[in-house]
Amino acid sequence: MIRREFQEYLDKLELKSEEVKEYWTLYDRIYEPSSPLTYNQKANLLLSELRKMK
Repeated sequence: MIRREFQEYLDKLELKSEEVKEYWTLYDRIYEPSSPLTYNQKANLLLSELRKMK
C-alpha cells in the first residue's frame, strides 16, 4: 500500500487527529527504507496490524 492509498484509507475511517498519528507511526515503522521485508510482506504486516487496531 503506497502512501496515497493509505491516506485515502484513513480519510474513509474519519479518525481523530490523535488516531491518525498512531496510524502513520505504524505505517512509517513498517515501510522504513532499511527494512529487509519485501513489498508483499510489508503490506501483509500492515493489514494485520490495522485489523488489530480496529
